[in-house]
Amino acid sequence: MATPAAGTDPSSATAPAAGRVVHAPTPDNATLLSRIAAPLAFVAENLVVVAMFADLAVTFVNTIGRYAFHTGIEWSQDLSSIAMPIITFIGSAAYFRRGWGMAYTAVAERTRGLTHETLMATGLWITIAVSAAVLYALPTFLAGLAIQWLPVLGYPETVVGVWMLVGFALFVLFALEKLTRLRFAAQALGLCVVGVLALYLYGLRVAIDAGALPVDPLVALLLVLVVGFVCAVPMALVLAVGGLSFLLVTDSAPIVAAPAIFQAGIGSFLLVAIPFFLLAGVLMEITGMARRLIDMVQEWVGHWRGGLLLAQIVSMYVFSGMSGSKAADVAAVGNVMKGPLRARGYPPSESVAVLAAAAAMGEVIPPSVALLILGSITTLSVGTLFIAGIMPAALLAVTLMIGVLIRAHRYDFPKGPAFNLKRALRSIPPALPALLVPIIVLGGIVGGVASATESSSFAVVYGVLVAILVYHALDARTAWIGFRDAAVTSGMVLLMLSTANLLSQAILIDGLGVKLGSLLNALTDARSFLFVSMAAIIVLGFVLEGFPAILITAPLLIPIAQRHGIDPLYYGILLTMAVGIGVFMPPVGIGYYMACAVGEASPHETMKPSLIYNIFLIAGLIICILYPPIILALPHALGF
Repeated sequence: MATPAAGTDPSSATAPAAGRVVHAPTPDNATLLSRIAAPLAFVAENLVVVAMFADLAVTFVNTIGRYAFHTGIEWSQDLSSIAMPIITFIGSAAYFRRGWGMAYTAVAERTRGLTHETLMATGLWITIAVSAAVLYALPTFLAGLAIQWLPVLGYPETVVGVWMLVGFALFVLFALEKLTRLRFAAQALGLCVVGVLALYLYGLRVAIDAGALPVDPLVALLLVLVVGFVCAVPMALVLAVGGLSFLLVTDSAPIVAAPAIFQAGIGSFLLVAIPFFLLAGVLMEITGMARRLIDMVQEWVGHWRGGLLLAQIVSMYVFSGMSGSKAADVAAVGNVMKGPLRARGYPPSESVAVLAAAAAMGEVIPPSVALLILGSITTLSVGTLFIAGIMPAALLAVTLMIGVLIRAHRYDFPKGPAFNLKRALRSIPPALPALLVPIIVLGGIVGGVASATESSSFAVVYGVLVAILVYHALDARTAWIGFRDAAVTSGMVLLMLSTANLLSQAILIDGLGVKLGSLLNALTDARSFLFVSMAAIIVLGFVLEGFPAILITAPLLIPIAQRHGIDPLYYGILLTMAVGIGVFMPPVGIGYYMACAVGEASPHETMKPSLIYNIFLIAGLIICILYPPIILALPHALGF
């Protein structure tokens, strides 16, 4: 994951849209808010780094102690209970200030002038309204925590919940700071739109109370979600809008229950692995380990026709198995390959299309954050998911390589440098230390030595030691940048999990899952269910960012799949593959625009070749649907 510049969103391919706002004429009140917000953001980022470092150190030491000396740090779980809310709520707020917080800005980016600013202002007012609603509900939540105690440290659990208060207060401040950079007319129009949405919600409440609402409440609330989505509200808060709006219009639960549900969404110790995997990916890039891996791949396959595109696919497969983050995959591989591809005369549109398609397969290559999230919200073992993802990802890589070879001969793509065995062999030793990262992660899990979280802490510590002792590429400043970027990015990912828990509860209360199940149960043939549901998931994947798509669909569809006699592990991998394809599919997928931004290619020119490569990805998905052993054989052979 590239180190983001100040004021940009490292996750978004549409940061230029945000940039137009940031560089607008700055009113005096914006300057005042910036003087307040800047030092608070600096403190917030440092606090998140400290929390992640402490959690990493304790997790690593605790694992060593438990395995080697049969003892551990008794208060390690208590520390994680405190660190996770700091990373989640403070980190996500800091991430939001640096850009637009994993928001879908493609629609706003296509607009100009007052229209553009009005869309952004509407999104900021929605962000403020959601944050204010959570702040309103927090006193009751914190009062309940004040009479509960951490089991080992003995502190009141207020030290766990207070960070939600601080985080959402920072969201309000940072949103106001952005808002005051816009023209007053845009601010006023945006506030009017939010007022209309509030009246719409009130009308739904009246209709529900009168028993006169002709559709399911969640269906009626889609309008609010669409407005938030189009107006660049961070995806985590779009999910919160859905859950909070459901509570408001149905009165099925008091809104003061929302903070407890948010907190429960990040309560699993398994989720601690997310910041660790993201940190490992950041270290791979900023220390040059990713470049050495990609250089090695280029030496072995780059000499074929279209060889550098093949090298890009193989590099993505190798690097995806170490970073755990699609943003890190795209940034690292795309930035390293961009220069050689252009020097050899490859069209930027072709190379970016391959980059986006290759990144799609990365969702099922361990250690994948998507699979980690899937394991956290279902009964599926993360270790088993990691093992099951290896072969289908390899199949997707093969189908993409076939596509590249076909197009390379048709369009006479250039060859890379001539193969030199001595040079190729020399490229292996510099890459070997980095290649051990996935072995550590998977070896720890498969060997029963450590959980996914503990293995991820090993991967980070190993990566730091290799960067210092082998590559001599890590100093204090670089390390801080790596920790900071991983920590704040993790915050926004974890906030999605937190707020998605509320939307999941709303879906459960509403009974939408039962209704969907009745509809899909009409598909008596399991294969028909697989094809229909995968098509729907691909569509949902390119409408939403990948993690929300998994959070929404997995709890609904996996039980239905089981009723059709489908192995949940098999279905979970297919679901993740379909989401990955959707996220990187033009013309809507947010990952597609991310790849275009990294590769500096026009989305319009890249769309046709990208759609062609997506056909090859879908062909790989269909093969996995038709032949389940591709997914299940390896975990079964290893006894999972």
